[in-house]
Amino acid sequence: MSSSVLDREAATESCFATAPRKVLVVGASGGIGQAYCREIKARFPDVQLVRMARSLEKLEPLDSSPLDIEFDLTDEASIEASIAGLPEKAEIDWIFIATGWLHDEAHQPEKSWRSLSADKLTKSYQINTFGPALLIKNLLSRLNPKHPATFGVLTARVGSISDNRLGGWYSYRSSKAALNMLIKNFAIECSRMKKPVVIVGLQPGTTDTALSAPFQRGVSTEDLQTPEYTASQLIKVMVALEGSDTGMLYDFLGLPFDP
Repeated sequence: MSSSVLDREAATESCFATAPRKVLVVGASGGIGQAYCREIKARFPDVQLVRMARSLEKLEPLDSSPLDIEFDLTDEASIEASIAGLPEKAEIDWIFIATGWLHDEAHQPEKSWRSLSADKLTKSYQINTFGPALLIKNLLSRLNPKHPATFGVLTARVGSISDNRLGGWYSYRSSKAALNMLIKNFAIECSRMKKPVVIVGLQPGTTDTALSAPFQRGVSTEDLQTPEYTASQLIKVMVALEGSDTGMLYDFLGLPFDP
């Protein structure tokens, strides 16, 4: 059985394991994104926080004064403009991308191939795949190339091709599987270029948010996590990451899983 990266947290001492001084949270108005911001400030009180969200009005007020940036994840020009607003060669230690889409009032996950549509596929890929990829692209161009940076990107275990035994949820599964491949590609290229970058996919588990709300009926109380617990666990995972972890997928317990 694979061991958790959390088993080595106390012993880890590398440029990636030090306490972050500046953290960027993308999707900071969502359930996990908001909790992540709160937990980051609780664990690292002196951290400089940058929050990106579709609507700044939905961001929670914080005691500190974070830099808040409004952007549209489905609009490439908006992504480019928002990242261009950061200082050149910015030194951001952690980037946490907490965006994702599964359903809305007009769309539900497909139970059968009969429910597939270009509209569902396009929306799922725009938010779950294209948006995060273009964010990472623009961030890698903007950040100080010599400064160690850790990217944690929310993905999903249902996006694991090797672990798919139930089928269904075509758009969501495939868009997350594509995201996992992009994470691996970014990791390989950054390693070849000797960039001090770690980029991993993070699986949050079943968390009590608007995304999972319609699908919680069969989830036991023990298995349904609060956003605060999930955020705290994902922070622990990011603290424990080492350079050799880049390109991997980890769940909220720090356990690796196959794409």
